[in-house]
Amino acid sequence: MELWIVLTLVAVLIQSGRTVLQKNLVGRLSIWGATYARFIYGLPLAWALVWGYAQFGGHALPAPTWGFMIFAIIGAVGQIFGNALFIHLIRAHNFTVITTYIKTETVHGAVFTYIVLGDKLSLLGFAGVVITFIGVMVLAAGRGPLTAGAVVSSFTSKATLYGVGVGALYASASTSYRAAALNLGVEDLPLAALYTLAWVTLIQVVFMGAWMLVKQPVILRETFRSWRVALWVGATGIGASAAWYVAFAMQLTPYVLAVGQVELVIAWLTSHFLYKEKTRVGEIAGILVTVIGILIVVLGR
Repeated sequence: MELWIVLTLVAVLIQSGRTVLQKNLVGRLSIWGATYARFIYGLPLAWALVWGYAQFGGHALPAPTWGFMIFAIIGAVGQIFGNALFIHLIRAHNFTVITTYIKTETVHGAVFTYIVLGDKLSLLGFAGVVITFIGVMVLAAGRGPLTAGAVVSSFTSKATLYGVGVGALYASASTSYRAAALNLGVEDLPLAALYTLAWVTLIQVVFMGAWMLVKQPVILRETFRSWRVALWVGATGIGASAAWYVAFAMQLTPYVLAVGQVELVIAWLTSHFLYKEKTRVGEIAGILVTVIGILIVVLGR
């Protein structure tokens, strides 16, 4: 199995653990505080990772270029705005629909990576990306009556449009991270990826910290008081991000995002076997289509 696939799977597993920790922290801090804790407590670890990797491999840290900084800022801000829009939407719209359509980031990623970097997918690889997207759509529709009308109507709702918008922001961030790493001109891609992660995390800490200082100073203070739990959120967040960033540097963005859809399969398996939730025919169909799409991406690039 290729390294980028292993890293993507590792990222998904660590991300699942981080989500559980972050949910627990939300009860103390609010969603914004828990999100910022991920950045502020992950920042020292991000720089320790890149420094340790450089020392272990006998490398000098890269020098940031203008192109690198521009893409790092675009990616950092895109992720922050994507998170902000997502938080706003789940309070007012259908959570399932929004989170499902955020997965359109795979298709967005194919477009963005071609426009920004000129990366071209193979015909079979693109088919796999599209099939994973269709699988996610069927999975969403499968939570209700699996009819053509249900699928079509879901495409016309506001929640769908907003979810697609969040997916576009996330895809632009992922593409920017890959572009930033490649702009360093470093042959060692893991070093370039970890260096990008360290800078992006710093940018997010500064931007979001300034906003919270003005808008939510009480939550900001509480974020520092809850450091015992928040440290683990930061550590798992950086661990997952490090795996994602290296995978993005090594492989085209849409391929990595498509394999990352295995997260939905894991979520379904957890709900079915651990929580004994009932499974609909449409959900099984969606899972099968998604898995087929992932296999096509892995085997048919």
